[in-house]
Amino acid sequence: MKKCWNLNPENRPDTTELYKSLSSISMNNQYKAEIEEAEKYRILHLSSSKVDRQVNTHPQAIYTSRLLNPFTENFPKYTDDNPDNSECLDCAI
Repeated sequence: MKKCWNLNPENRPDTTELYKSLSSISMNNQYKAEIEEAEKYRILHLSSSKVDRQVNTHPQAIYTSRLLNPFTENFPKYTDDNPDNSECLDCAI
């Protein structure tokens, strides 16, 4: 996997190398047994976690946008109707 992360694309494995590596791993019985055991564990805990899905949120949690601090409340609001906002469009490039 570390070869796939190499900064130089020339040093990364091609599809043939990846296929050979992944095939050798999938054929290895030790890895296969570990993967099957992990999958059984995942399925067992997945079904038990569905029952206990009560979400507790913090009473001060904020999920909507808000001003970052009270000083920004007095900043002018941007509107498209304001002719001063289109001033830059008249500039020569």
